[in-house]
Amino acid sequence: MVIGRPHPDFEGVGGGMNSLVDSYSAALIVIVGGLAAIAFAQLLARMLTLSDFLIDRPNERSSHEVATPRSGGVAIVGGWIAGMIVIALFADWSSFTRQAASFAPLVGAAFLFGLADDRFNLNASLKFFSQIALAVFYVVLFGPLASAPIPFIGETPLGSWAAPLTVLWIVGFMNAYNFMDGVNGIAAACGALALAALAAAAAYGGSAFWAIATGLAAASLLSFLPMNFPKARLFMGDNGSQAVGFLFAAAAIGIARDSEGVVGAYFGPLLMLPFLADVAFTLAHRAKRGRNILTAHREHLYQFMSRLGLSHAGVTTVFLSLTALCIAAAIVSLRIPAAYQFLAPVVMMAALAAPSLRLFQRARRAGLLDRTAEVAAVREADAVHAQAAE
Repeated sequence: MVIGRPHPDFEGVGGGMNSLVDSYSAALIVIVGGLAAIAFAQLLARMLTLSDFLIDRPNERSSHEVATPRSGGVAIVGGWIAGMIVIALFADWSSFTRQAASFAPLVGAAFLFGLADDRFNLNASLKFFSQIALAVFYVVLFGPLASAPIPFIGETPLGSWAAPLTVLWIVGFMNAYNFMDGVNGIAAACGALALAALAAAAAYGGSAFWAIATGLAAASLLSFLPMNFPKARLFMGDNGSQAVGFLFAAAAIGIARDSEGVVGAYFGPLLMLPFLADVAFTLAHRAKRGRNILTAHREHLYQFMSRLGLSHAGVTTVFLSLTALCIAAAIVSLRIPAAYQFLAPVVMMAALAAPSLRLFQRARRAGLLDRTAEVAAVREADAVHAQAAE
């Protein structure tokens, strides 16, 4: 929002005061909402560390050694909702409140699906169907990504591809973010940094709702982070990773759509490219070796780092640094003509390829690709599933 001109999402804030006071009032409301998100997320996180709700007991695929609650999503989503409510109450029945009333239930549904998975270990088909349903509801309520920057052509309407590509992105990112939540702090720290960048991009593109929604999510994640890093007293769990993954993916679409090309469709994916590259590389090398890409394993690049001796703090620092680098590239891409914005993710993927291959080779030499270890991991996962079903 611009000082001296109240944003339409805050119509009615400040009553009959002049526009300058209205603008300051809107900024104050956002700050109070952010503080509410931080305070409530921290309160819930501390309470959850003392509870026995959704205890995660170590197994052969675990990177932790002490039984730890995996209910962190309760704190993250709870803080985010608290902040949204505070802002909605002060904003009155504005555009922000109407959008929040549609979007918050979708984030809540993603959280509940993740919570059910944490509690009952849902089968993959049901989880996949739930993610597709959420993405479809988002498209119905908010609309799909209408256009995208096509290489050497520029911003181009997607036509009949709009809805399927939007659903594919949301479902794909929800799974990628979930896969990467495996060492202390990695998902929360990188997610918070990327969401903060997304909030800044939304403000730059003129979308107050998405700027506030992503900014509050970043604040909630940062408030949760001390409970998860460097020593984890609370895990995010699927309840957290599904909600945050959906929120990020949906917001990236909303910002690209509402900014009308000011913030391109590549911007959101580029922010989280280290996560997406890790997942893509892992699926590719497993498929090439004839391994089932859907079975339990410990062959993500970040898992190789940990298994080769790098501490959780070290792994998280590496990915946080890479995320910061990709954010810088995403910001630069905003000044590139739409026809050439594809170069930013291509260059970053090329930069990540060489160290990824070297890490994979080190893992191979260290025997971390042994099929026996994978079979043991699958059996352990089946045992956990059976125990949850009892």
